[in-house]
Amino acid sequence: MKKWKIALFCLLCSLQISVFASEPQRVYLFGMATNFNDSTTYITDVQCLDSLIINPDGSLQNHVGYTLQLKVYLEGILNERNQTCAVFYSDKKRKLTRRHLEIQRRHQYKKDKKLAQISKDSFLFQKR
Repeated sequence: MKKWKIALFCLLCSLQISVFASEPQRVYLFGMATNFNDSTTYITDVQCLDSLIINPDGSLQNHVGYTLQLKVYLEGILNERNQTCAVFYSDKKRKLTRRHLEIQRRHQYKKDKKLAQISKDSFLFQKR
């Protein structure tokens, strides 16, 4: 009988933790795209989206959809093919802004690479 109580208690605790960890929250993100056969790397501005879910393992729910949005924009509007896209995200704007600046600085010193900024006016991530 005591084992059943302990098992039930553990089950209820794990359900509470999973519900608590998957609450919608404000998430900041930016995207980056590169073609390994081209010298141009594209990077978006840091953007804020409300009510996104970060899974308990730290991954952004539907992160593939956000990388696909960037890829569709680059192929459709800028006519850039074969781009490999990535999305960086955090619930803390300061942390993500530092990561954004770090990536910009890293590409600034590469003479054979060019960094193209995509502003918020031309591209915005849409919540899915």
